[in-house]
Amino acid sequence: MATRCRREGAVHDAVRPRGRQQKRAGKASSPVGVAALALGVLAGIGGFLDTCGVITAVSAGARFDFALLWTVVFGLVGFSVFAEMSGRVAVSSSQPTYEVIRTRLGPRLGAIPLVANVVVHVLVLAVDLIGMSLALQLLTGVPYRVWVPIVAVALASALWFLSFSKVDTAAALAGLTMLVMIAAMAALAPNWQNVGISLVHPQLKASYSIAAYLFATASLVGSFMTPYQFDFYSSGAIEEGWTGRDLKKNRIVAVIGTIVGAALTLAVMGAGAKALYPYTHAVDSIKAAATPAVKAFGEIGFVIFVIGVFAVSLAACVELCLSGGYGVAQYFGWEWGKSGSPRSAPMFNAIILIMIAVAAAIDLTGIDPIQFAVITMAFGAAALPFTFGPLLLVANDRQFMGKLRNTLPINIVAGIVLAVLVAITIATIPLLVITGGNF
Repeated sequence: MATRCRREGAVHDAVRPRGRQQKRAGKASSPVGVAALALGVLAGIGGFLDTCGVITAVSAGARFDFALLWTVVFGLVGFSVFAEMSGRVAVSSSQPTYEVIRTRLGPRLGAIPLVANVVVHVLVLAVDLIGMSLALQLLTGVPYRVWVPIVAVALASALWFLSFSKVDTAAALAGLTMLVMIAAMAALAPNWQNVGISLVHPQLKASYSIAAYLFATASLVGSFMTPYQFDFYSSGAIEEGWTGRDLKKNRIVAVIGTIVGAALTLAVMGAGAKALYPYTHAVDSIKAAATPAVKAFGEIGFVIFVIGVFAVSLAACVELCLSGGYGVAQYFGWEWGKSGSPRSAPMFNAIILIMIAVAAAIDLTGIDPIQFAVITMAFGAAALPFTFGPLLLVANDRQFMGKLRNTLPINIVAGIVLAVLVAITIATIPLLVITGGNF
């Protein structure tokens, strides 16, 4: 279903999800509600924490104490700025990210971020399917390879039969299980003054390996700023019927969702530091990452933590699948969206099923889950500028955005964040080789 969208004298073809026209009239000026907050919270949780994110955050605390807490502040600023930007581009133009990128950059240049991100989407999806399966193995004793196809079928079924708002809200609420780590951090009673100082001034020690510290920094920032949350968020805003009158809602939701994800990550990293530092071995499993919760609350803490890992990995899987479907369908001009039945957007839903099938097939090859996660993390970090660069260009396009283009302060912050992401892209692979993927 295609409509015509006129803005600043230019005419763009806007492919919209079925049912958006009906939702738009009733939601355009609505206050921030449960569905909107769920969209932001899911984007924030899925962005900051998934299987890799949890293990990486605990590892960072275990190896470097509070010296990497500042990365959460950087992630909070960077994520909220680009999330608001992606939402603003979408709601001000009624066009989602990849449709905008293809329109403004052309089909050839627009294909570069699409291909890079879809490959990373599938790899990260494979990691998070393993994460959910490993969590179920810990809870049931059944080998994770048995759970992989079951989890894959359950995920595919949920995304096939449930509407966007139901999937969005359920995954966001499930992800809040990781609040146990905030309680664990409080129970372990860290020195709060040191925590506060470390948020803005890292306390480095002579014993730290510089290469390992830099690799940990790249890993954390890369995990905070993965592109799929922004594709998901901008398309989700259109699914929910946001328009140019919802720009204030966009800012509020982007900031609140980011704060939730950042707070949970800070707690995971801080609890890891308090419970494990100084730790001389790699935190290479969900069971090892659960140590802070176990020290704080015993067996019940372990169970809740493992459920939390399952939940945040599920939230990430939902974002990855929808984001991948959104990107490909929007680029090629196919109908997309979860507001209608699967038959109303067949290619969009087919892409989601294909992604899940490929990810599950990768998992069933017997690949080492943790090593695969490390490699995937490196590829994901290397792909970061391919989404954020085009998004920043579009958000500054005077013809396309008009008066809603980026302001100078936003451009300064976004430019700094993008420069850091480019540096991470350049440095990640060499650091991966030097450190062997450990820190």
